[in-house]
Amino acid sequence: MTNPFAQDDNEAKQKFECYKSRDPFPNIVPALLNSADIYDYVATTGMIHPFDPAKLKSASYSVPIRGKAVYWDENNQKIIEDIDNDKEFELRPNSIAFVTLEPMLRLPDYIAFRFNLKITNVYRGILLGTGPLVDPGFAGKLSIPLHNLTTNNYKFKDGEDLIWMEFTKISTNERWDTMNLESNSLPVRTGRYIEFPSGKALPDVEGYLEKADKHRSIQSSIPEVFKNAEKAATEASNTVKFFQRAITIGGSITALFVFISLGALYFQVNSLVQDSVNYVNSVKKELDNLPQKTNSTKQFEEKIRLLEAENKRLNQTNLDLDKVIEKIQKK
Repeated sequence: MTNPFAQDDNEAKQKFECYKSRDPFPNIVPALLNSADIYDYVATTGMIHPFDPAKLKSASYSVPIRGKAVYWDENNQKIIEDIDNDKEFELRPNSIAFVTLEPMLRLPDYIAFRFNLKITNVYRGILLGTGPLVDPGFAGKLSIPLHNLTTNNYKFKDGEDLIWMEFTKISTNERWDTMNLESNSLPVRTGRYIEFPSGKALPDVEGYLEKADKHRSIQSSIPEVFKNAEKAATEASNTVKFFQRAITIGGSITALFVFISLGALYFQVNSLVQDSVNYVNSVKKELDNLPQKTNSTKQFEEKIRLLEAENKRLNQTNLDLDKVIEKIQKK
């Protein structure tokens, strides 16, 4: 059988221009498309290129990562990587990265699609940070933000499947209605329906977690940040009290030593405050963008409130350090 799919992007573009506003399969009713429908629409309209029919499931299509990835490192420097030629991309703990999907997408006026992470990535504790609907008429490559809410590093290889797409034919409009055309002027359907494989579903949540990451625990990074912030605030507060007593007892020589030590401590605490504030703001932004709230996101929001309270405590410690340093300078 001849390959019905576009062999290059120019051919895919030509197919799309021919059928962008002309539905080649008017007898397919507006609904979530099954695998046979997706197959025929891609072959005829060029809406996904490149396309691999082996990646079809009953009502979805698996899409790999490939192309530009953008993120900011711990020094707030923008990093751009090209994920290609079998390269790997590392999604660090407690970080956000914006990655590109491989295919060129061209949606006809009558088809929209939604997408979500593959279930393995969901059980790894990775959050997809965008709304899931892409409207008809979209043409381009799709980039998506990934947020790693865990303490683990995760690596993604060029060409590795990242998300599932599902396609929906929207309600009929005269703009693309071809019901009145003779049947012999429309493309012949060749797609076949792909049944869900038996034995694919795992027995329970432990099975999915083991498949996601067999050798590591999958834990939220938020408690660790909260613990570190609380510990630093306590240590800084105790140090301030110690130095206040040292100034009173030790005189000018001790004051000089204390001044130098406090200066280093001040910058350490200030850096921790900034890191914690940046973390809180980034996670709050991701949670605000979620289309719906779940018990897990509500728990994250509560922990964020606790972190914000800890930030206030650290800021107060910084103010205390300022007062001590000012007192030393007057000696």
